[in-house]
Amino acid sequence: MYVMESPPGAETVINGKRYLYFCGVSYHGLHGHPDIIRTASEALAKYGMNPATTRAGFGNNPPTLELERRAAEFFGEEKALYFISGYLAPMMLVRGLAPRFDVVFVDEFSHYCVRDAAQLSGKPTVGFRHRDAEDLARKMADNLRSGQRPLVLSDAVFPTFGPIPPVPAYLELAESRDGIVVLDDAHGVGVLGANGRGVCEHLGLASDRLYFCATMSKAFGALGGIIPGTTAFIEQLRRTTMIPNAASGPDVAATAAGVKGLEILSTHPEMRERLRANATSLRDGLRKLGFDTGTSPTPIVAWTLNDEERMKTIQAELLERGIAIAHFKYVGAPPGGVLRAVVFSTHTQNHLDRLLDALREVL
Repeated sequence: MYVMESPPGAETVINGKRYLYFCGVSYHGLHGHPDIIRTASEALAKYGMNPATTRAGFGNNPPTLELERRAAEFFGEEKALYFISGYLAPMMLVRGLAPRFDVVFVDEFSHYCVRDAAQLSGKPTVGFRHRDAEDLARKMADNLRSGQRPLVLSDAVFPTFGPIPPVPAYLELAESRDGIVVLDDAHGVGVLGANGRGVCEHLGLASDRLYFCATMSKAFGALGGIIPGTTAFIEQLRRTTMIPNAASGPDVAATAAGVKGLEILSTHPEMRERLRANATSLRDGLRKLGFDTGTSPTPIVAWTLNDEERMKTIQAELLERGIAIAHFKYVGAPPGGVLRAVVFSTHTQNHLDRLLDALREVL
């Protein structure tokens, strides 16, 4: 068992030893940022752990309202809804949009929370091949009766290999059937796009048939789910989904951390630029070692070998050298798993070179 004994960052203490760390999803190392820790501590001392009641009654507090205000500003939207867990975000979004679709079409390699959202929609659900717009078109033709509207449901960035789906093609197909597209952009927000608004901004897409949700637990160094949108849509979600009305309000320290994380990423675009440069550098270095790491602009860099035991050995030998990468069996991975390195904006070129040099030694 691995036990993390420091905040996740470019260097992280695990089982009592400091490692050069290429795991997890703290894309900017904000989970241990001193300003975030201080802000969270001050809010905790002032407001307690959480409001211990729902937001439908007395459960609103200044950090929660401020996070929603700042999130709306960050994403360039009128409003945002914040709640306790990013895992619940696709479920809330699908539930709120239920009157607008009749059949769900979900990418077969979508994250567990996305597939849970599809199943919990209570409507017919059809899987389509991973990132395959042609297969989606065939599945729509085979499964939609006259007048039925599709919901196309997918990750915006897939967590194992980090690719982006062909969202423009999905949107065109949905529009042709009076449907909608919903993306879980957990790994894109704070990372992609000119303003860090995620995959839709990265692709230059905007449509009243395109919706996304995200999490504060990755790039922003906090915790909880976030859905941005128009005032009318966010108020509809507040009325029609039970989590804001029936669950206790979010953790105060995490909420305050999210406020500060949004502020930091809003005022320091160079962090995203450094992250993208680091991702490109690592991907290029691994390619020179003979690994196929794809061309995604995301900081998730994964590759696979035919021999699972060899991958386990490589991970173990890197750990002996003080470098942590993941041997990863997760959604979308082949049976033997993958080797996966996640780069942060806080990694230096020396960090990347150490990883590449160590890999060269153990191959």
